[in-house]
Amino acid sequence: MEWLCYTIDAHEEDEEAVIAMLSARGIDSLEIIEADPLSAEDKAAMFLEPDAELQPDAPLPEGRIRIRFYLHSALDPDSPIQAQSADFADDSYTIHDRRYSPEEILQIEQAVRSGLEELSVQGLAGETHLSSDISRESEWRDAWKQYFKPIEADGFLICPVWCRLPEETKKRIGKGELKLLLLEPGTAFGTGAHASTRLCLDGMMEQIRPGDSLLDIGTGSGILGIAALLFGAESVTATEVDPTCSAVVEENLRLNGLGDQNSSRFRLLIGDVLTNETVRREAAGRYDLITANILAPVIERLAAEGAADRFIKEGGVFVSSGIIDTKVPDVVRAFRENPAWTKVSVSYLGEWAAVSAVRTPYEI
Repeated sequence: MEWLCYTIDAHEEDEEAVIAMLSARGIDSLEIIEADPLSAEDKAAMFLEPDAELQPDAPLPEGRIRIRFYLHSALDPDSPIQAQSADFADDSYTIHDRRYSPEEILQIEQAVRSGLEELSVQGLAGETHLSSDISRESEWRDAWKQYFKPIEADGFLICPVWCRLPEETKKRIGKGELKLLLLEPGTAFGTGAHASTRLCLDGMMEQIRPGDSLLDIGTGSGILGIAALLFGAESVTATEVDPTCSAVVEENLRLNGLGDQNSSRFRLLIGDVLTNETVRREAAGRYDLITANILAPVIERLAAEGAADRFIKEGGVFVSSGIIDTKVPDVVRAFRENPAWTKVSVSYLGEWAAVSAVRTPYEI
């Protein structure tokens, strides 16, 4: 597969203004590259040397950032999917579905350039530079593995299968101080390293109890559902619109001794739980907990009446993440406008947020 990669080089203090400008133009899936995004403590927790460089790009000057977004070209010879019309509404959970025609790409690029110029004229941003390049799957499919290291979170050690653990860590696992969660991410989202996944994992672990049932919407690599089962959840139903995640989820279940995706404790349903009637029917039930680490616009739809509220028990908790901080007010508003939700709360990790809500009694 082939993507057009757009990079905006900007001042660190202008990050929020540039992100808001891109969001206003419908560009929400962003990659933020900082000069050194992790503290020495963060790197120690990931078993990295304090001076380890995690970015494969050229070093960034102090005070500068790079903001990236990707457009999947309809001209990609490996893609069987044709470009959608200009009025296509992309409500998918992943970036794989959307293919852009050359005309659409040109319009988006011109809109972004115009937006950057407006920020400069209005004094909302300093010097910025927009550049583009081609990103091919064959170039990054395996190269990223050198940057994915073990991460400790909520009593779990999330560890890629190709990593060797220090002896001290092995001892902690042997003593039961840490639960080992082995992961083969493949090209699926949800490695545990991203702030949104950490937020969702934090929120889930605060609420889940042994014997609980979980509905994980947009499961990606299956990390949240697998963590729930390792903690003692009785069953997990996971949904995902991207069929390529199926093999990844099955491998991760096998690595963690949890059978496969069709076992009695873990079910994977391929399709959109909001629009696919088969998935809605198969997922039907009242769960103790719902998780969704996806995109803010999708979470807003899930928060609406007759959506996620139909799948959860009275007093159950919906933990959602994948929300950039500028989108938090919209997500919170969506929950509060639905009387089925109460006790709406927000937690942050950097510029990312998680929004949780409790299911009210059914008669309300």
